[in-house]
Amino acid sequence: MKIKIIGLGVLLFAFFQVSAQTAPLGKDVVKSFSEKMKGYQSIKASFTFTLENLKENISDTHEGKLVIKGSKYYLDLMGMEIYFNGTTKWQYIPEAREVTISNPSSVEGGFFEDPSKIFTDYEKDFKSKFIGEKIESGKYVYEVDLYPNDISVSYSIIKIKFLKDNLEPQSIKYQGKDGNNYIIKVKKFKANAPAKDEDFAFEPKKIKGIEIVDLR
Repeated sequence: MKIKIIGLGVLLFAFFQVSAQTAPLGKDVVKSFSEKMKGYQSIKASFTFTLENLKENISDTHEGKLVIKGSKYYLDLMGMEIYFNGTTKWQYIPEAREVTISNPSSVEGGFFEDPSKIFTDYEKDFKSKFIGEKIESGKYVYEVDLYPNDISVSYSIIKIKFLKDNLEPQSIKYQGKDGNNYIIKVKKFKANAPAKDEDFAFEPKKIKGIEIVDLR
């Protein structure tokens, strides 16, 4: 009986230790991560973007580049270049020599709708669970699961990993409800890199023979 009581006590102690670590620490590290990302004047990153289709057992990976400055961004991914200067959005397809111009009424949305928020705002719209600390490629990494407060979104969980020592992002995985997962793995990350406002605007006149689709 004494052994059983001691065993139960150990289990309860472990449970409360994990519970104490999971919720508050998850919330704290996510807040620290988001606040640090928001504190940067600009961000430049190169990454791989992978689409996993679990139903068809298909995986497709693409190289990408992203530059962020406030609400402005430039995204180069999957044969498309997207420029957003805070007001106007240009979606340019070099192979088709076509650009679509629009003035989005809102830039709220997922990665393609608003990649400027990829590293921020997680503490506001999600419940967090601290999964743990691990070593990857010789570096200590925090892993956190985020559950959206809005259950109508297309994904059920976002899994993020970032370095323990400087909170730089390592990977972000969106687990879709439809069996499609989107995985972003950061290859290079540079904060406060020089970024001019003109880097976030596209000038169709500089490209001969380009087709312009103006939706403004």
